[in-house]
Amino acid sequence: MNSEILQKLARYCAYQERCVQELEQKMKTFEVSPTEYAEYLNWLRENNYLNEARFVEIFVRSKFNQKSWGRTKINYELRKRGISASLLASAWDGIDDADYIEKARAILQKKRDEIKSGTSPQRYQKCYNFGLSKGYESSLIRELLKPLFA
Repeated sequence: MNSEILQKLARYCAYQERCVQELEQKMKTFEVSPTEYAEYLNWLRENNYLNEARFVEIFVRSKFNQKSWGRTKINYELRKRGISASLLASAWDGIDDADYIEKARAILQKKRDEIKSGTSPQRYQKCYNFGLSKGYESSLIRELLKPLFA
């Protein structure tokens, strides 16, 4: 193991939480042999630079609170990063269901207020599509839009 590369990887992880996939991509840029990946990853785990459970928790919280993403979009992004199903299942423990519904209601209401033109069904469809693009479940979006377009 090259100590210079190890130091760079440690700094990379200290700056922001990372997942294994991101570290493997970084190691490619450092031209690390794929046979050495496990060695570096084990060292980073042992020294608490790499913790995927911590990464998932922070990822979910930040995307939900700062970008108002829903479960579908967050789960998709985590699966894309190679996060295991068991970590995905526990990812949402820190987000209260009432907060989740309230966040969805708030972004849909804001979107409805921003749309100035079009018929009521067109505005409804725009809000519905916006909710889907944010990663919220279609049944929840329909339920929340009913009172807004009654």
